Amino acid sequence: MPKLTCITTTFNDGPALMTSVRAVLAQGFGDFEFLIVDDGSRDDTASVLAGLDDPRIRVIRQANDGLSGARNKALEQVRGDYVCFLDADDCRPGWAFAAIAETIDHDAPDVILCRGVLSELRGELLPFYDAARFDRIAELCPEGSITPAHAQAARIRPLAQLIEPQSANKVVRTAFLRASGIGFPNTHFFEDIFFHTNILATARRVSFVHTPCFTYFRRYGRPQITATAGDTRFDIIAVTRMTLQTFALRPEFHDPLYRGAVLASCLRIVEWCGNTITHHHRFHFHQLVRAMLRMIDPLWLHVPEPVRAELGEAGAVLARHVEEPRRAG
Repeated sequence: MPKLTCITTTFNDGPALMTSVRAVLAQGFGDFEFLIVDDGSRDDTASVLAGLDDPRIRVIRQANDGLSGARNKALEQVRGDYVCFLDADDCRPGWAFAAIAETIDHDAPDVILCRGVLSELRGELLPFYDAARFDRIAELCPEGSITPAHAQAARIRPLAQLIEPQSANKVVRTAFLRASGIGFPNTHFFEDIFFHTNILATARRVSFVHTPCFTYFRRYGRPQITATAGDTRFDIIAVTRMTLQTFALRPEFHDPLYRGAVLASCLRIVEWCGNTITHHHRFHFHQLVRAMLRMIDPLWLHVPEPVRAELGEAGAVLARHVEEPRRAG
């Protein structure tokens, strides 16, 4: 029974899959298993997988079911005490699993959130998009771990929610994940915000690793969801509604700051999708967003000004979206 399971899904990635494979197999910490889900690839991905020869690798093959379905399939077969994720064309530095294992041994958390690095289109290495929020969490929580009893928990948990909902930045205790029943929303893209919100709201102990533990690559010519502008972007509307409906059932929903952070983290992705979707889809996209916001619990749209101020940039996102649905309602 390994300490850690890493899940990578692949669909027509071919040789690009070796970016993540090499990074995982080169980890200095070796007590892990590596699950690779081939989600119905039709290119040379199968031959790339056939060439892998390491006892820690298990390949799972299935008919094409999408990223969420592939991850959920792997979650059913996890043997490790903790599970993490890595996209096929991203990587981890060689110290990542060791840093994660040290945090597991020290804190035994339900969830770990890790800093990351962004590799831009021309190869520049930059802090990941959420570096400022990790900086603020480090100020409020120098010990690196919180429970509900922590003196700053009411401020740190909303900040954790506003960290990028990137799958590679989190490690989750397997027993906690199975007991909670949390997974990814099948058949939907932009699935990470649903998973991110639910595990953070449910976790009792959350730890933070400030050593960068993954690198996200923005690439030319790769079929990344974030690089497309088609109707796939409509999925964020459905995923946002599912996320808000689920969170509204929790007691944390009645904490204005936490509630505002959840709404802001969803609307930030919604806003980005609306600004980058193709022009002939844009009108209908914004119409559907307005309709979705009119259907949710009205308390979501009650965001006091002090909460917006506390949320900073995320509060500005709320200000751009909450007034119109309130007037229309």
